Amino acid sequence: MPAIYDDMNEKTKAKIQQSFLQLLAKKNFIKISVQDISKASGINRGTFYLHYLDKYDLLDQMEEQLLDGLAQQLKELQPEMLLAEADKGNVSIQSVEVFRYIEMNAAAFRAFLSEHNQNGFHKRLKGFFIGHFIGNMLKNERFFQSASVPDDYLSAFATSAFLGLIEQWLDNDLTETPEEMAEMYIQIILFIRKL
Repeated sequence: MPAIYDDMNEKTKAKIQQSFLQLLAKKNFIKISVQDISKASGINRGTFYLHYLDKYDLLDQMEEQLLDGLAQQLKELQPEMLLAEADKGNVSIQSVEVFRYIEMNAAAFRAFLSEHNQNGFHKRLKGFFIGHFIGNMLKNERFFQSASVPDDYLSAFATSAFLGLIEQWLDNDLTETPEEMAEMYIQIILFIRKL
């Protein structure tokens, strides 16, 4: 019996999250109410409050869930391995998986990075990339060995380049494959290394 209850809870949460993303794609976060989310989800407000404190809690949990999944992908992506593959003219499978994850969660990334969400996801994602990946590049002597630029500026530049790549891909309706995006990312990293 508890497994059935857990399954129903997960389905309800998924419905709430999906409805919220659809609303956020069309409407500014500030103007979205719990009533709007409940109505779009086909549930009552009481059911919403069983799962979330308010719309800010919903947004925070969804962003956290998205970043946790991304962290799992980035955990496998090591700068040394990226370089070794790039030196051979290859793209690492792990870097392709990062873009595949973004592709699979494109609706969430689009909504959270859109002008409708002014609650700082862009900055949060930038900090996430610095902490989970770009920071590792800066520690790796092979990556930016000759850079005379302070690490925080180099990190900001590399992160902005990666975020710009993701945002452009989303704006282009994911026209390129994850493999093509990983190849572009490697080319950008190699370009940055030469600066």
